[in-house]
Order: sequence, then C-alpha cells, then structure tokens
Amino acid sequence: MGAILTMGALLVSTFAGCSNGQGGGTSTASQASAASASSGSTKTSVTMMFSGTASPNDFETQVLPKLVHQKFPDITLEVTKLPDDQYYTALKTKLASGECPDMILAQPKYAGANSVIGLAKAGYLAPLDDVKALQKVGKAGTDPLSYNGKVYAFPEGISTLGTYYNKNTFSKYGLSVPKNWDEFLSVCKKLKVSGVQPIVMGDKDMYVMQFGLYQIAACQVYPNNMQFDDQLRTGKTKFTDQNTWDKVLGMYKTLYDNGYIEKNSLGLSAQQAIQKFIDGQAAMTFDGSFNATALAAKGGVDFNRGYFPLPGNDKGKEIYAAVAMGAGPAIYAKSKNIAACKQILEYWFDGESDLWKAFADSGKVVVTYGYGSDKVNPLFQPFVDLYKQNKSIYWANEGWPAGVESEMEAQLSGMVGGQKTTVNDITKAMQSKFEELNAG
Repeated sequence: MGAILTMGALLVSTFAGCSNGQGGGTSTASQASAASASSGSTKTSVTMMFSGTASPNDFETQVLPKLVHQKFPDITLEVTKLPDDQYYTALKTKLASGECPDMILAQPKYAGANSVIGLAKAGYLAPLDDVKALQKVGKAGTDPLSYNGKVYAFPEGISTLGTYYNKNTFSKYGLSVPKNWDEFLSVCKKLKVSGVQPIVMGDKDMYVMQFGLYQIAACQVYPNNMQFDDQLRTGKTKFTDQNTWDKVLGMYKTLYDNGYIEKNSLGLSAQQAIQKFIDGQAAMTFDGSFNATALAAKGGVDFNRGYFPLPGNDKGKEIYAAVAMGAGPAIYAKSKNIAACKQILEYWFDGESDLWKAFADSGKVVVTYGYGSDKVNPLFQPFVDLYKQNKSIYWANEGWPAGVESEMEAQLSGMVGGQKTTVNDITKAMQSKFEELNAG
C-alpha cells in the first residue's frame, strides 16, 4: 500500500512466498497418518505463496498447514514465505511461466504489483463468491478485494488510521472527543490558547502526511462518491474537481496555518513525533493501529491514551473512518486444486473453527467477526464499530497507481515549508502524475 504499509503494519499481516530465500522459510504439513495412508483415498497437495519472515511457531508456515491437515487428512498444505521484494519477483516469474502456486497473496484494489484488480483483470485469479464465509465479512471487507462485482481474495483483518490523544490533557481542559470538523478545530484552538501544542507530526518522513489526509478524505470525498478512484481511470472524476481533494487539502492546511500541527514538523522524524507525544509534549497525533505499541510506550510522563477517527465530516454529516483491509489469500485461476483451496478458506475464515481461533489468537489482525472479536483492543473499538456499520473507507492510496501519493506528499511538504505552492498546485500535480502512471 505504498509508504503507509512500508511502516510494517502491526496488526495486519501480509503473505507471500514460492522458494526459499534469505530470511524466509518453507514448511510442509506433517505426513498423513498411517490410517489415512492406507485408506487409498486421493491425496491433494496445495501450495501457497505468502510474504514475510518465518518465525518460531509461525502461523502461516507451521500452524496453518498443521490444522488444515488435521481437518482434511487428504490435503497437504505447503507454505513458503519470502521477504516482500523477493515475493514480488517470484510472483511475476511464476505467473509468466504458468507455474504459479495454488494460492497467492493479493493486495486490496490497485495497491502494489499484486493488486487484486490487476491480477483479476489479467485473468490470474478465480472468483470466491461461493465461499460461504464471505457472508460474515460484510461489504466493507469484500469491496476492496473485488473486481467487476466478484470477490477475488479473502479479507483477513483491518488496520486503521486515527487520532491518538492524551486523555488526561483532554480532561484537564474539559474537552471531549469531537464529532465533526468544527468541533475538532475548537478543541485545537482551546488547547493552543491554553499553551498546549494540539498536534505533533513527524513530516520529515513525508509519508506520515497521509495519516491525516486519508482520514479527512474518508469523510469528505468518498461518502459522496464511493467510485471516485475508479472513475479517475476513465476521466469521469479528477483530483482537480471542486469540493473533493481541494477541500481535503484545504482543511489539512488549516491545521498548519493555525499552528495546530507543530510548526517545525518538517524537522521532526516520525519516531521523534511519537516520542514527543508519549512525553506529553502534544495532546494529539495522527497515526495508525500499526504503531499502537510505540504510542502506548512509557514516556516522560504518565497519561492515559485514547484513539478516535479524525472527524473530517461537516456538521450534521456522518463520520467515516479510514480503515484498510489487509492483503489476503487468493486462488490462482489455473490451479487444479481450486475446490481444495476453497475448502481451506471456508475452514480458515468461518469465524469459529480451531483454525480461525488460532489465527485470531495469533494477533496478526484486528478481528472484526466471530471468535476473537471480543478481544479487540479497546483503542480500536470505535473503528471496528464503524467498519461493521459500513462507515469506513479504504486508505485512498489503494485506489491510485503507486507514486501519486509521493507527489502529493512532496507538493504538500513544499507548501508547509513556506514555498508558494497552493492547494490547486497540489491537485494539479496529483492529476498529472496520475495520468502519467495510469497511461503506463
């Protein structure tokens, strides 16, 4: 998913693999029992490609194959993990040769070289609509992993972008969690007047600019047109359209103009901003669920943390959260084991099986249904609630060719740094970069 996911998402796992590489690993389910071996039944060997690094008692390479084999003695699941860069190279080679493993990783929408839309459009993936477990996931989970009305990858869990805040500071100044943009600005103003820095961001690492922007866009752009990013590709919509990204950028600019985001943000790294927050030097910061551990760490002062969706909505409008669906397993269209693969997915994601319980207990995802959903970190509950109500939007860069978000960050950085860059300059640059990359 570009720069955000490069952070190393804490709560959403990614999967890949097809040959051993440095840092990777391969595991095969235990051999069939003697009783199964003597039954004369047909044996099926299913292969999977996942990304990541195998660890002790690794879920994908050890737990998953073992539990699949226990449930289906005639199926042996072979799982390989590779670091992401090796995975992309291996995937390209395997697809080109027609020797792709039965199951592979697919990223949501247009994100990355293994995007579900790119793979499905090229005919590499088998539709999964007849897998009953999908009914438990909901539209918000399946839409980012769909193409032309069909689901092509299985959603596993979610990751969020939100606003971490110092509950003690809010309480001291009689502040409550804001419900719309005007209320949020009022909170910032009161903090500023009281001598408290409202927000700290580490804009030296420019990717963090996405953390606030995508939250505002979730409330301003997509509720009005859920197909905005798809229509960019046909020219029906543009980043330069009025009251879309110009409004998002203008709202975010307000936070800098008023000093609500620390003035020297371009001189702070992402890690330095986190440190300032946990040291109690700012009341809020925009960040993801993937950094929850770092943001909850003990700092210079002790205080209670809270986490809310940035209310980029106008007064009287609904709040939408920026919630990204993680990459998930998909089935290679030319696999000879499609039925067996669907059996595995059905068992894995039914919300109650031993395999699903092991997956939920692994802590690799924010669980949104079935067993484990009651174990959601309280910080994330408001986001899970909005997700279940279909009031969440994928992270915007999932809908763009990789590189558009970098152009947006660079232009916004110039504006924040005092250059004469305007909001219109940024949207024009985004549109130009989009057209360049989309044509390629």
